[in-house]
Amino acid sequence: MSLSINDAQVFGVALKKARKKKHLTQAQCAELLDHSVSFQKDLERCRCSPSIENFYHICRTLDISADDCIFQDHHDRTGSTYQELLRLLTLCDEKALSVLVATASALAKNGALPDVEAEKT
Repeated sequence: MSLSINDAQVFGVALKKARKKKHLTQAQCAELLDHSVSFQKDLERCRCSPSIENFYHICRTLDISADDCIFQDHHDRTGSTYQELLRLLTLCDEKALSVLVATASALAKNGALPDVEAEKT
């Protein structure tokens, strides 16, 4: 199964961004990922898409968020603030998580956050 055209475009952009962030050439990245340079170029140019196993391997190796490639919602999930929040969430119990949900809901209702329901449509 391959990615849809739109997903392949999102993935290609994410792959190129991750490669450049790690200061890798296409050849170095291809070697790291154990595939050909031509395949690397085709992935970045959205001419093809990886297998699910290769998708997983690329995401894990280059620290690409699979969520951002699949559930495109235009939110940056790679920033340090987001990552710190994820880390802290794992330390919370159910009561603390309930407080966080209530706080986020209140922020959304007051216009401090985008309307989640409106974004889904």
